[in-house]
Amino acid sequence: MKNNKFRKLWSTLLVVAVMVVMTACSNPTDTAENAATKSATGGNQDEKKIINIGVTYAPGTINPLSPTGEVATSVTGLMFLPLLEIDSNMEFQPMLADSIETSDNKVFTIKINQDATWTDGQPVTSDDVIYTIKQMANPSVGSIYAYIFAMFEGFDEYGYITEGTQEVPGIVRIDDKTLQLVAKEEVSLITFNNSVARYLWTIPEHILKEIAPDQLVSSEFFLKPDVTNGPFTLISYDRDHYVQLAANEDYFKGAPKIDQLNFNVLQASQLYPRLKSGEIDFNLPTLGILPSADYENVKALENVTTILEEPIANQYVYINESVVPDAKTRLAFVYAINRQQIVDELLKGNGEVINGFFTSYSPYYDETLVPTEYNPEKAKQLLTESAWDYTKELTISVSSGDDTLAQAANIVAANLNAAGVKVKIKMTDFNTLINELYSMSYDLGILQYSFTPVDPYPDLSYLLQEGNVNGYFNKEVNELLAQVKSEDEPAAVKELYARINKIAEVEVPMFSVYATRSLAAISNRVTGVTPRAYGTFINVHEWDIAQ
Repeated sequence: MKNNKFRKLWSTLLVVAVMVVMTACSNPTDTAENAATKSATGGNQDEKKIINIGVTYAPGTINPLSPTGEVATSVTGLMFLPLLEIDSNMEFQPMLADSIETSDNKVFTIKINQDATWTDGQPVTSDDVIYTIKQMANPSVGSIYAYIFAMFEGFDEYGYITEGTQEVPGIVRIDDKTLQLVAKEEVSLITFNNSVARYLWTIPEHILKEIAPDQLVSSEFFLKPDVTNGPFTLISYDRDHYVQLAANEDYFKGAPKIDQLNFNVLQASQLYPRLKSGEIDFNLPTLGILPSADYENVKALENVTTILEEPIANQYVYINESVVPDAKTRLAFVYAINRQQIVDELLKGNGEVINGFFTSYSPYYDETLVPTEYNPEKAKQLLTESAWDYTKELTISVSSGDDTLAQAANIVAANLNAAGVKVKIKMTDFNTLINELYSMSYDLGILQYSFTPVDPYPDLSYLLQEGNVNGYFNKEVNELLAQVKSEDEPAAVKELYARINKIAEVEVPMFSVYATRSLAAISNRVTGVTPRAYGTFINVHEWDIAQ
């Protein structure tokens, strides 16, 4: 890996983040069961309108400079708005920003909502946005999202600026509510929106400006942020068990109709009984993953409505290339696994097998890319050709919380062992696995990853360019991604992605075990919300409970 400094910053951030969230736990001695129940009740139900969401992944850090994982970004975005967000129709909707425009794909003008305010009554300004960018790009802060700024003037190839820099040529303040970001070369508006606009959660400069960057993440503010700009404020959270949020009655888009919103961290097997009992009101397709064995039972419930999501979520095998350096060996792994059997029998057909990075739901799906067949003899041949050491034992770290994935991982392990690759399974919590990936202290890892269908460039850049958690490097892939970044023509973009997919098919930096069609269910007592993979929280202030 060429970017050791980048990886060390990630690892440092994660260690600090774990310390922060553990300190913020309201009662760290609670069991998961008791904490979830406490979160579900959250007060007198007759006096409060409370909605409970069941998730199967812990939120980890909800630090707005670097939230980790989809639960964390969802919770963070309820307190600190992104500039824009994607709705379920794959269209960008204004959140903190009123608009983002460009006439040349180099200068991007951001206009902040005129009515946007912090919970202390101060207006949200362009200075707040500029301050946030500078903190995310500061090496001492070590944000995992710093890379999104690498495309702009004054930022290095990893998205960092020199510590102490006051004037950055790529950032131009126009007035209190307007700023511009200036790119080094042309960048499509859709890529800008799907990277900077969606992953920049603005923090208050007037509250934090006196804190040194290297002390920022561990400051009292990040233990319990008390000045926010979103529809909800933090009551309390325990990173392994729950997050409790209270309505921000002064939210500039309108006071939420509900009083409290809770995220309850549950085992996947608990979702069905708690939906049935009404202890949780809904799950989200990619955050609260129902076991496929429970789909029919949930669909039969009379108190909920169900939605079967498109195949968006991919279960990927990450491969540490310092442990498995030969591409033939990595390709052998793919041949050795009966992925179609997993979809047919374990998922009961609610999914698909793909090569590359895009499911059939993506506009960039390549119909000509035929999934690698299950062929254990071919796997053994490739292992021999690559001189694989058959005495070597690999550990597959698997993210817990998804019962179906745990069963699939056991099939993967059995298939690899049958082909002659000695492996063992290690179930681990989401945050520990993330830490293993970023520090590259793993052999193989299986973790869900969802590519944003409208624009997968930020995802592929994160997974394939320097600093990625596999240790993968390919100059041609980097050049193709650079072309994607500035290309507006959909057909040309699709062709570039097809070329990247074909390279990945041979070199196998990582591969999909399956893409799943996740089931979401929502209580009939809740109105104004449809749980989808994207856009669920855009209108959260309009959610209500039927009387």
